[in-house]
Amino acid sequence: MATPAEVDLLLVRCSRTEWDEAGRLGGDCDLPACKAWGEELTQALHDRELSTITAILTSPDEASAQTADHIGRLVDTKVRKIDDLREVDLGLWEGQRFDELKDRFRGAFAQWEEDPSSIVPPEAEPLADAEYRLLGALAKAMDKLNGKGRHVAVVLRPVAFHVVANRLRGMEPSEGWDPAASGPMLLGLRVKPDEIAPARAV
Repeated sequence: MATPAEVDLLLVRCSRTEWDEAGRLGGDCDLPACKAWGEELTQALHDRELSTITAILTSPDEASAQTADHIGRLVDTKVRKIDDLREVDLGLWEGQRFDELKDRFRGAFAQWEEDPSSIVPPEAEPLADAEYRLLGALAKAMDKLNGKGRHVAVVLRPVAFHVVANRLRGMEPSEGWDPAASGPMLLGLRVKPDEIAPARAV
């Protein structure tokens, strides 16, 4: 079957982790969802029509997988874990509290809070590279659905969610950027699969 001309995409920011609760920057560390994750997710999904979802794609980390599996049970749909949909690697900043980062990396962290594309944290993945990886993985996964993916849910960690959501809406990385944002959030988009694949990062 051919890939449909347009797809209804439901982007899902995964449930919170204990690091989110403690005000720590998560990055791509593999952490489970916090204790209240089921209640938070159920509330976020309350007014959504989920019955049309025919495919669920997720980052492979535990919190994202838990979120995706919950949706999968609701709609009786298999979840596909995709490694390249993993969270953006934030290098040496991962696991540190926001107040610690503000003290240790004053200028750089303040600039990153304003525009995440303007600063690469120590030993981190450049945001342009992460965007290329994430959108490339999403485009490839959509192609592999072979026409079965007219209504697709995609579960991502917070920074990856922001990067993908902004690019698919034609927005710059700095727009709506909140590095402390976490927990379930849903964004419905109608996209053309053949326009998802990104230009190569330079």
